[in-house]
Amino acid sequence: MRWYIEEPGRAIASEQFEGHSDHIEMAGEKTAAVITYGVKNGEPFFDRRFCFPLVRCRPNDTFGSYFTSCTEPPLTFDTPERFVRVRFDGVLSFFSAVGEAEITRRFYPSVGEQTFFEEITVKNGGSEPFPLHYEEKTVFETKLVCEGVVSFARYASLPASPVAPGEERTVLFAYAARYGNEPFAFEPDPRGSREKRVSELLSEVVLHTGDELIDTMFAFAKLRAGESLFRTERGLIHCPGGMAYYAAVWCNDECEYAAPWFAFTGDEKEKEAAKTSYRWYEPYINSAGIPIPSSIIASGHDYWNGAGDRGDASMILYGLSRFLLARGDLPDEGQEKLLSFCAEWVLSHIGEDGAVVSDTDELENRISSGINLNTSSLSYGGLGHYVTLLYRMGKDPARFEEARERVRRGIEARFCGTVSGYETYHYHAGCEAVRAWNCLPVYMGITDRARGTADAISDLLWEGGSCRSTEGETILWDRSALYYIASLFRMGDAENGWKKLKEFASTRLLGDHVPYAVEAYPEGNRRHLSAESALFCRIVTDGIFGIGFDREGFTLRPSLPACLPSVRLERIFLDGQYRELKIDN
Repeated sequence: MRWYIEEPGRAIASEQFEGHSDHIEMAGEKTAAVITYGVKNGEPFFDRRFCFPLVRCRPNDTFGSYFTSCTEPPLTFDTPERFVRVRFDGVLSFFSAVGEAEITRRFYPSVGEQTFFEEITVKNGGSEPFPLHYEEKTVFETKLVCEGVVSFARYASLPASPVAPGEERTVLFAYAARYGNEPFAFEPDPRGSREKRVSELLSEVVLHTGDELIDTMFAFAKLRAGESLFRTERGLIHCPGGMAYYAAVWCNDECEYAAPWFAFTGDEKEKEAAKTSYRWYEPYINSAGIPIPSSIIASGHDYWNGAGDRGDASMILYGLSRFLLARGDLPDEGQEKLLSFCAEWVLSHIGEDGAVVSDTDELENRISSGINLNTSSLSYGGLGHYVTLLYRMGKDPARFEEARERVRRGIEARFCGTVSGYETYHYHAGCEAVRAWNCLPVYMGITDRARGTADAISDLLWEGGSCRSTEGETILWDRSALYYIASLFRMGDAENGWKKLKEFASTRLLGDHVPYAVEAYPEGNRRHLSAESALFCRIVTDGIFGIGFDREGFTLRPSLPACLPSVRLERIFLDGQYRELKIDN
């Protein structure tokens, strides 16, 4: 492995970077950046790409946020720089040397401002003054955008002057986007603010397995899932990121993947972001048969549904019901209407054979779909949670209980079959390839074909610590691999679940592209989309601990491999209060 765990649950590091480069995304409430870093011939190099989601370059466009980049280093040296070490603990730190001077670069976003920081410390261990060369302000771009003229510039916190022998000096370089003549001012202690927010995120739902790899990967997943929150004019929301998807929410990433995880953390910002995501969909409730749009974009001012109905109502029904059950809340008026609309939509789209009809799935026709297993599986799981919620609300759920059983029979009637020699599912009519999303029925509790499905995915799709999306293709999406690993635990196969979890975590945390789950390959250059990290966390809550819900509260169906004597979760917010959960072998 290229990296190693330097501080369990907190930090990884590497000295093995010659000829290698990597990229990582970091985010605050008003900015995000992808920093590319590497070493060639002993010298470090960097590239910086930024998004300022609240600056709109094009109205009502998913990709209309202000994106820009900078390859020009903030300061230059008179002699070559030599790489020493790189470390990540929520702040990306790069250690190097120039002559007898030690150089430390730290990259991190502002928590609440439209700014990203590159902090450079020079410690002069020589006997002569060490020269520094940089500009106090460099304007890279001035651009006409929707609400004015914006300038992207870099500001230095100190004027340049030589560093005396024995002196240590830190200069902050701030990359910022500002309208017109809006002034820039350095905020006090921005690194301290970032480290405080990282600590807040790591302090919730603390995992103790006794395995450094899993505990540390879980900690970083909590960070990535929780940092990608953006404060739009219509509220704080979670966004996928990836230098693409900002100031917008999706039925899958935000409503299905991330919000059910945020329910467990107790973090106020994550709770707010989850509720905002669902609230943005409330105006789309209708009686005209218009499907819920896949995405609400441009800070809530428009929508996107370019792939048609992806089973989006099923995604919301599943995610919102589970979010409320985990928190121990009953829906407010808007949430109740949204749940009712989504549940009725599902019922009205149950076909004659019991399968739930949608145009495509969340992969949006990247791979063939049509009436598909994903939508029916999410509908089955969502109706189950909705029935439990209705019981808690004192309402009669009989109609939805019956519909759920129809969907289960529909999954059996329409999708079950022998595919590539395995007793599993035809993902859609005529599909004779094993698909990673075949694990969804297992995840939702339908275990009739669990063994054949699990074996098919393991034998034919599992590759390089993750799994390909479909047999015969190279496309890989971590989100389906994460659902698959959780499904292994949920079907009681903890040994294989743990084995696959270790392989995944080893690759993603300590391999060549770290430290998070990724979106897709080859699409998107393995972007660190945030909701995938929420799905990683749910392997623990939904898989290993098997957290579920009934009329009275939460239930546990633990699935623990023999190698672990016990597993413990500290500070998990569940059914209205913080708890500690422990399961023993």
